Amino acid sequence: MLSKYESFLRIVKDEDGYYRLYTPTRRPFMGICVQRKHVGVYVMPMCENEFLVGELSEKQIGKGTLGFTRDDDPFLEKMPSFIERCFQHCIDTNQVPMD
Repeated sequence: MLSKYESFLRIVKDEDGYYRLYTPTRRPFMGICVQRKHVGVYVMPMCENEFLVGELSEKQIGKGTLGFTRDDDPFLEKMPSFIERCFQHCIDTNQVPMD
């Protein structure tokens, strides 16, 4: 889901069970970490703008964290539009310059 943003962002970690992207201005964008009881999605833009989470609020387990326990979770279908909102937030706040 994040591969289409890789050309605009910087991959900081890409290992089994751990993936992390930063903006060109060196701010965290999103990280995905496979943990014992869930897969955590850590989203810095969500900390900056609480309204980005939208309908995924049911999966929110922290101020900037979403948690998924099943790979067939119907909320995963909502992730692409959520990621797009977060990316647009980074453009709007000049974290991702689009010159």
